[in-house]
Amino acid sequence: MRTDWQVVEVKKVCDLVVDCINNTAPTVDEQTPYKMLRTSNIGDGRLDLSDVKYVSEETYEEWTRRAEVKQGDVLLTREAPLGDVAYVNQEDTIFLGQRIMQYRANPDVLNPRFLSYAFLSPFVQAQIHKYKGSGSTVDHIRVPECEKIEIPLPNIEYQNKVAKILGSLDKKIDKNRQMNQTLENLAQAIFEGHFVEFEPYNDFKETEKGPIPSEFEVANLPALMNIVLGGTPKSDVDEYYGGDITWAKAKDVSQETEAFISSTEKSITETGLEESSAELVPEGTTVITARGTVGETALTPYEMATNQTCYGLVPENNQEKYFLYFLVKTHIERLRSRTHGTVFDTINMNTLREQEIILPPKKERVQFNESIEPIMELIVNNQREIETLEELRDTLLPKLMSGDLMINDINVEENLLVSEV
Repeated sequence: MRTDWQVVEVKKVCDLVVDCINNTAPTVDEQTPYKMLRTSNIGDGRLDLSDVKYVSEETYEEWTRRAEVKQGDVLLTREAPLGDVAYVNQEDTIFLGQRIMQYRANPDVLNPRFLSYAFLSPFVQAQIHKYKGSGSTVDHIRVPECEKIEIPLPNIEYQNKVAKILGSLDKKIDKNRQMNQTLENLAQAIFEGHFVEFEPYNDFKETEKGPIPSEFEVANLPALMNIVLGGTPKSDVDEYYGGDITWAKAKDVSQETEAFISSTEKSITETGLEESSAELVPEGTTVITARGTVGETALTPYEMATNQTCYGLVPENNQEKYFLYFLVKTHIERLRSRTHGTVFDTINMNTLREQEIILPPKKERVQFNESIEPIMELIVNNQREIETLEELRDTLLPKLMSGDLMINDINVEENLLVSEV
């Protein structure tokens, strides 16, 4: 930390520091404008509102009696997990669930985005994680300690510049993610229009699955693929881990917000692969989780391995890889909608083999694949750019927040810089 920078307790430079109400708000089944934030919605400096619980207006008003969450606020998880951070970048009727702190910077002395990056810095994370337990208790930090967290406080001009540079990278990352979601939704809508709603077809026949186009058939899922169950090298053999082979677990797939697996917690070596039941699956394999959050799916962007909590659904014909992905994804989502969110407790080989699907002719499967291939290529290219931007941001953040690297020492492409932070 630069010696000419102040270090202050966060409560002294905030207009508001508020703890959540430590009761669980009653939720409702239907969607409403009022969303409850959980710790799972917070991480990597941003909010993810793709999976929230909804409440009534009355509950929202009761749970925001201390303060409403506003754009520019910074959120910190106190427990489960400890120390995750989000900058509130949107106006929405959201409120704090349990184990979350809310900070509102005094804009005269503290840039709100700078505050979020300060919380993400090693200097502040080290303060938070010193409260980790010994293993007998849940890791947590108490509210009084959350108020006393110390942050670096360079002059406001420097804060604004840091917020602009890092904020521009985060905005580009968010833009790519939003574009990818739109693109995947488009591809899925094309799939469902053709192969669920049967919009282009006129001639139908009756089957046990109801009326389907006359050239379609009812088949089992393995008609399109080979099923590969992964494996785990012995965890106590160091030479099996840290190699060049990407190795996906169910957690990696269920936490993936994009169509393709972008990163995994661990990798393995060639020796680890050879000495275990893990198998390589090719690019374009649909990976489905068999444990944990069962039924989550993602595509492999390149050859990789999985452990036994996942199945690799390897298409028989690579020209049908995207058809298979959207078929499985749509099939699982329809099962969930019929069973109120639960598909299976676990998935095994028999579960997959027994799944009945409506199968169009090969020519139409290949045509669909060809029609959306440009969309999927754009998605994977956007993901690669996201990874590059995240790596740049994660490299710059600790250096800028400590003063080891000053603003004038870096060069970020001008088209990434935005005026509003």
